Amino acid sequence: MKSTRYQQPDRHLDEAMDQQDNNDITNPSDANDGMNNQTDSNTGGGLSVDVGTAMPTSLAAQMPVLGSPQLNVDGESGQPRSLLADGMHFVGNAILRGPFSVAGQVDGNLQQANDTLTSVVVTETGRVKGDITAHKISVMGHTEGILDSGQGEVSLHDTADVHGLVRYGRIQVNGASLNATLERVAPSQKSNV
Repeated sequence: MKSTRYQQPDRHLDEAMDQQDNNDITNPSDANDGMNNQTDSNTGGGLSVDVGTAMPTSLAAQMPVLGSPQLNVDGESGQPRSLLADGMHFVGNAILRGPFSVAGQVDGNLQQANDTLTSVVVTETGRVKGDITAHKISVMGHTEGILDSGQGEVSLHDTADVHGLVRYGRIQVNGASLNATLERVAPSQKSNV
C-alpha cells in the first residue's frame, strides 16, 4: 500500500538534480518488484512512499521548520512576525514581540512586549474584540475596545469599523466608520537637568 505526501507546488528546491534523485529512491523491501517511487501526476506533485516507511533523509533535511527565522522574519525590523489567518479564531491574550496581522478573529487583548515597539494590522476580514496596545496600529476590519498606540500612530482605513477608545500620538482616518472616543497623547518633553 502506498501513501502520498504532498509537496507544495510553489516550493522551489535549490538543485533540480537532487529532486530527481529523491524521486527515484526505492524501498529495499520493494527491490524484488523493481518499482521506483515516482512523482504521481494525479496527486499534484506528491511523492509516493510506502506506508510505514520513513521519509528519505535527503527530503527530510529540505522540509521547512516551523518558527525558522528564514520563514517568519519581518523584512524591515528583523523581528519575528505573526499572522492569524482568515477563518481562525483566537481566544485569549497575547504578548507581541514583532509585527502581527489579524485576518481572523481575536477575542482578547493584544499587547506589545515591554522592550519592543511592534505593529498590529487588522485586515478587512479581521475582527478584534479586546484592547490593542502597539506602537503602530492599522485597522481595515472591525475592532471593539481600546486602540492604544501611546505616542505612536493609528491608521483607520475606509473599510474600518472602530468602536471604543483610540489613544494616539498621530492619527490618520480615511473614511472609517468611527464610533469611538479619540484621545491624543502629547509627546514627552525631555528635561534639561
